[in-house]
Amino acid sequence: LTGETGTGKSLIIDAIGLLFGNRASSNMVRFGEDKATIEGVFANLSNEAYLSLQENDIDFDINDVIIIKREIFSNGKSLSRINGASVTLSQLLDVTNYIGDIHSQFDAVSLLNPKNYLHFLKTPEIEKEISIYQKEFTEYRQNLNAYNELLKKEQDAKEKENFLKFQINEFMKYNLSVEEENNLKEESKFLSNYENIFENINEINLLAFENGTLDNLYLAISYLQKLEKIDDRYRVLRENLEENYYNLNDLFNNPLLKNKSYQFDENRLEEVNSRLGIYSDMKRKYKKDTETLITYFDNIKKELELIENYSYYLQKAKEKLDFSYNKTLEIAKNIRNKRIDFSHEIIEKVTKHLVDLQLQDTKFLISFNTLDKIVFHTDGIDEVDFLVSFNKGESLKPLSKVASGGELSRFVLALKTALSANEKQKMRIFDEIDNGVSGRIAYSIAEKIKHIANDSQVICITHLPQVASIADTHYKILKNVKDNRTYTEIIKLDFDNRIIEIAGMISKGNPTAASLSLAKELLSTTTNF
Repeated sequence: LTGETGTGKSLIIDAIGLLFGNRASSNMVRFGEDKATIEGVFANLSNEAYLSLQENDIDFDINDVIIIKREIFSNGKSLSRINGASVTLSQLLDVTNYIGDIHSQFDAVSLLNPKNYLHFLKTPEIEKEISIYQKEFTEYRQNLNAYNELLKKEQDAKEKENFLKFQINEFMKYNLSVEEENNLKEESKFLSNYENIFENINEINLLAFENGTLDNLYLAISYLQKLEKIDDRYRVLRENLEENYYNLNDLFNNPLLKNKSYQFDENRLEEVNSRLGIYSDMKRKYKKDTETLITYFDNIKKELELIENYSYYLQKAKEKLDFSYNKTLEIAKNIRNKRIDFSHEIIEKVTKHLVDLQLQDTKFLISFNTLDKIVFHTDGIDEVDFLVSFNKGESLKPLSKVASGGELSRFVLALKTALSANEKQKMRIFDEIDNGVSGRIAYSIAEKIKHIANDSQVICITHLPQVASIADTHYKILKNVKDNRTYTEIIKLDFDNRIIEIAGMISKGNPTAASLSLAKELLSTTTNF
């Protein structure tokens, strides 16, 4: 893909990136439209891609193409579909990870930060180990947090243990209960109103006994008995009055209505009120009612019990933590060994590709951190640096410190080529990865990209005529304005138009006789690759 800057070449790559699961934004929707739609058709997928489709329950025919579609709405929402079935962004990423990837000039920028280097030391086996490690690492952190929390609680609890013991001793001394408090309140109320109670009881006894109320009722019963003998209808009246008489007799003879049952004791009233004063003082002191206060002290008992047994709980938590630490470390070391083994392979391959890219004197080393102090990270215990020397006689130094723009571009291409060796049937998209190079080096980059195309489909945005001329198919990207709206147009170039386009790239956009001749020569020469 070639074209002037700003014509929309990167727009095409961005669209493919959306199909590969890149984040969508409402800013991508054309002004005045409700949504943007991107659709891609993919064929000749790898076995891994088909396996991913199967694992994500997506229907497919292994001999047919798959269709990926993204719809981005102006309200910020987006939909993803594979073969018509709605999928999550996570599922889309999982599948397209085996379909293709995009390498841009920003990949070179990422090599300026050593934190990104572990990303390049991955194989399916290592990624599987990392997945296992991350589960163990999560459990280790949970155990570590639990142990530290217990340790902190123990330290805090030890500091307030004496205070808690003082509180619980105070509670045990007073032996408070809701039932006792209610009984005391009732008794205090009774004793405080003794004279009033006594007077009322006297009046009741006077009415019942001295005034003859009960005797008169009994006499009335005898008169009803006489009437009953004359007329049986009086029998019901007699029975009712007789029943009420005996009930009233029982009532007036209840001990609660006998004066001798009540012996007023001023000392008892003082005792009751003193005991209630303890309840009031405790509730005011702790700002809780009696029921909540009792619950509070029950919790203090449990806390003191925990404090007294902290050594046991800490020992168990430490055993669990140590087991988790050792298990996590074992997996991390296993990942480290696999990374180190893989790094030797990468060093050898990258060095060979750098020679092909006119960096014959380059020395390359992947340096791993020592394990003097173990630090767990989300992807293991490793920290790596890429050390290089691009010139003979120079010592190895961090890549981020010594590489020029052109050297970085070639290093990225060499690294990507080395990593892609085992990932055939995968689309490779290079977005100006040849930035910052020219001349003979440009030919070397073109040849390296062509080499990758032997096993993978390659789409390449380039400003280099050497790279454009080596491609099997050449598209030109144009920007046109129609009805005051801007459109990007893609034109497939035939051989004659390729000559004109490449000649324009050689001579700053204006083909000349010399550039046309050179373009024709370039195209004729590269057909041999």
